[in-house]
Amino acid sequence: MVLSPQMREYLRLLHLPIAELCQAVEEAVETNPLLEEVSRPAEETPPEPVGAETSDEAEEDPVPDNWAAKDPLVFTKNPPDLSRRRAAEVQKIRDFQETLITRPESLLDYLQWQVHFLELDEKQKAIAEQIIGNINHDGYLTASPEEVATAAAASPDQVLEILQKIQQLDPPGIGARNLREALLIQLERKGPEAALAKEIVRDHLDLLSKRDLRMLGKIFNASEPDIKKAAEQISRLEPKPGRSFYVEETLAITPDATVAIKDGTENDLEIEVHNEMIPELRINPEYRGMIRDKDIDPKTKEFLSTRLTNGLEFLKALELRKSTLRAITEELVRAQPLFFTRGFAHLRPLRLKDIAERLNLHESTISRAIHGKYLKTPQGTIPYKSFFSQKVETADGEGESQKSITERIRNLIEKEDPKKPSSDQALVRMLEAEGIRIARRTVAKYRELLKILPTHLRRRR
Repeated sequence: MVLSPQMREYLRLLHLPIAELCQAVEEAVETNPLLEEVSRPAEETPPEPVGAETSDEAEEDPVPDNWAAKDPLVFTKNPPDLSRRRAAEVQKIRDFQETLITRPESLLDYLQWQVHFLELDEKQKAIAEQIIGNINHDGYLTASPEEVATAAAASPDQVLEILQKIQQLDPPGIGARNLREALLIQLERKGPEAALAKEIVRDHLDLLSKRDLRMLGKIFNASEPDIKKAAEQISRLEPKPGRSFYVEETLAITPDATVAIKDGTENDLEIEVHNEMIPELRINPEYRGMIRDKDIDPKTKEFLSTRLTNGLEFLKALELRKSTLRAITEELVRAQPLFFTRGFAHLRPLRLKDIAERLNLHESTISRAIHGKYLKTPQGTIPYKSFFSQKVETADGEGESQKSITERIRNLIEKEDPKKPSSDQALVRMLEAEGIRIARRTVAKYRELLKILPTHLRRRR
């Protein structure tokens, strides 16, 4: 299938989230002289004189007046007040802003700063540099002492000596070679009160992971309160010593639309598609008038005509994108009304095919339209794709969505008795009582997706 230029432009814009769409609009204005931003409402734009045109000039007008349902030269509303600055000035402002941003301190920087306070000679400093360079973002040493010794031209004993010094630095547990060592380094700082906890970590960390406190009590001949106190001490330790230096990139999410409950009602929903960020565009009337001028140079007229065609295709594609996204949002509200008022447990099964059939569009168009886009709802700002879920058959034959069943499993586990947690088979029976029939292995799969431990690890003895 050969797509028209307008259809290709429509599909490209449809795929872009609103933040990237604004950039695409700005680029279109920069590359096409016939497109311009409107700095005042469309109704204030002075109309072009009609009587000044002859019939011949009207026939040559490449822009038919009824090509769109409304004024073809103006599409979006509420344009932002964007000042016109030269590219060099804008770049200077950006460069200055970047100098004001402070880079967060990394784990490597912090360790290197602390090493300066250790009394080390040049050889030892070189070993310390090699050790720090092999500590990953979790705070663990990923190279063996032998490998570090080879890189630093030293002996393994010298490496171990410097490693012990580094393991005394902050954050506690840094430079450990495994989880057991990281926990022991942290417990060492707590002194005699952590003696029992250190023995548990050193020799019976596997029993602690199973929460078999009764067996630990027998092994160490300790009372149940003492074992619980030691277990609590261990649970408060940091399994990833470098976690405090994680640098998470801030993800700025701009919702493309909002679905909210109308004021004064409980179930009535209203939809707002956010177009206020998109600059208002139109075709420059002066250039349009030049195209109608019979005395204009042919090459100039051809250039302007090409840019006019491209500009009109862009404006039409932009309008189609907005209408498509609004139509999809309206169908989601019709298909998932209970979700917006009651939450994820009431999410119904929904496929891309269902929305495509209702809107008489292809599934790939729906997929492209919701890609990377977010919807602000009473349940939070969530991706459009969250509304689509496979169908799981139920006893009544209506079916439930995977996401609603997953949410029910989470709720059942949250309400269970910690001393007698529900097994996967017990969860199957509870769901069956609600009319949902699924296999035990399916419950186990959903539980793992929720990152919930199995029964024997959830039990508190």
